[in-house]
This record gives sequence, C-alpha cells and structure tokens, in this order.
Amino acid sequence: MADPADLAAVRAAIDRLDDDVVALLARREQLVRAAGRLKADGAAVRAPGRVEQVVARVRERATAHGASPEVVERVYRAMVAAFVDLELATAAVPDGVVVGPAAPGSAGEVLTLQRAAYVSEAQLYGDPGIPPLTETLEEVAAAVAAGTVLTATVGPRVVGAVRGELAGGVLSVGRLVVAPDLRGRGVGSALLAAAERTPGARRAVLFTGGRSAGNLRLYERAGYREERRERVSAGLELVHLAKDLPG
Repeated sequence: MADPADLAAVRAAIDRLDDDVVALLARREQLVRAAGRLKADGAAVRAPGRVEQVVARVRERATAHGASPEVVERVYRAMVAAFVDLELATAAVPDGVVVGPAAPGSAGEVLTLQRAAYVSEAQLYGDPGIPPLTETLEEVAAAVAAGTVLTATVGPRVVGAVRGELAGGVLSVGRLVVAPDLRGRGVGSALLAAAERTPGARRAVLFTGGRSAGNLRLYERAGYREERRERVSAGLELVHLAKDLPG
C-alpha cells in the first residue's frame, strides 16, 4: 500500500507545477488577445492549418521530453479550442464577417448602404441635406481609392463601412454604417476596432448626433469619451468624442 505521506508529497509537487502552468497560460492568453486584435475575420482566428502545426510541434516536444504525445495532443486541442473562443471575442468580428480595406469597385455598394443608413438620421433631425446623403458616387470612389474606407462583407455583400482619415497621429472616424438587418450583431464594433488599428494612429476622434442614443452607447462601450457639444441648428446638436489609442 502506498505511503500517504508519499502521495501527499507527489500532490504537493503537482500543485507547484500547476502554479507554473497557470502562469504560463496567463502569458499565453495575453499573446492570444494580441493576436486576436490583429485578425480580420473568424477564419483567420480558427486557422486550422496553424492548429495542426501547433499540434505537430508539441507532439515532437512531448517525445523529446519523454511524455505521451497522445496525452499532450489531447491537452493542446482542448486548450486551443478554449483560446480560439477567447480570440474570437477579442477580435470583435462576428463569425462570417470579413473586415478590411474596401475593394476596388465597391463604391456603389458603399454609397447605397450609406444612404440607406443615414435616411433615419435625416428624418430624426429633419435635415435631408446631411453630407452622407448628398455625397456623390465619384466622391465615394475617390475615398475608396485613397484607402480611407474599410468595409465589412459577408460573402460578396457589403454589410458595413467606415471611414478613417489620419493626420498628425489623429484618426478622424466617420461614416460608420451597418446594414439594417445586421445591426446589433457586432459589425459596427468590428469596423470601429479595425479603423482604430490604422498604423500611426495615436488618438481617434468622431462625432454623432446628440439624439442618436444607440450611436453614443456604441462609442462609449468602445472607450470614447465626450469632449464637447456643438449646436449646428435648432434641431441638431453634435457630440464630439475622442479616445486615446495604444499605438
């Protein structure tokens, strides 16, 4: 029969190793979150090819260290699955939605989506002449060509868009729109997060109408804080918000 003291000693040694393992998992989580912020869609997060590379590598390391490759593989597949779920949440990109620079030739879709999204804004403020509704196809195409437009797509369909213009480290964010049937599913947050990753951006600024409660909630959840309010007309007050960026 095993000596209880020996079993207790083994368990104590396992507990000490677990402390080390958890510390390493915490470090791995930090890196996973950083990777998630750099990926543009769910497929890039899942990356099955990368998963198989990791599994093959740890099986080799298991053999080198005298461990069971089968056990190590099972542990790693469970761990990777958990981290994929975490990374999907960190990436802030709804599954099936791809966020990236607007494709050449997408200006027409972007303009159509923009006009559909801003009709409600115009009705809210009683101003059919707001710039997003009066912008021409040529102007949108020029913005696409300049690389200042990001889009969210599902297959061939453009379901969201945002503009980001950088000057002196300050990113001016505007024209954030999402297809009505996909609102509330994280597309707007994904577009905003992607715009904020613009190289060289140290601060992001934007504005929205004071009556646009949904927009204000979106920006506040993303870390934006109100800086000032601007009365444009009797029916329109703009709320200016800003956010410091890690870059």
